[in-house]
Amino acid sequence: MKALLSMKFVLVYWLLVAALYGCRELKANSTREFIPGTYIRYSVHEFGRQYDTIIITLQNETSDEYAILRKWNYERVLDGVPLAPEYKQELSTGYYKDATRLLEVFESGDVFSFDAKRKLLFNGTINYQKL
Repeated sequence: MKALLSMKFVLVYWLLVAALYGCRELKANSTREFIPGTYIRYSVHEFGRQYDTIIITLQNETSDEYAILRKWNYERVLDGVPLAPEYKQELSTGYYKDATRLLEVFESGDVFSFDAKRKLLFNGTINYQKL
């Protein structure tokens, strides 16, 4: 009788472990599925306005490699007079790490984190809204 009870306990234990492990994998995959898309940020201050856009696309699924295109427009104001807008664009590569759930940018060393519930991308304290 004790042996049967012990076997049931072991079976329930392993089923619980398998279920928890499966949930962990689903959560990681939901972050990975959330990453591709367009993220925007807009800021205004006394020196001008800035429009910032990050477009992330999956490059290689097997290595979790992403192409990251960042475009921004900066409209400076000098002594109350708007100057000609400046446009910049840079293309980089990032790698997603399941263990940390972070997207690390190869060229710049930037690290992006994500909040799928609020549809946000974070680069340090700066946040971008996903469209």
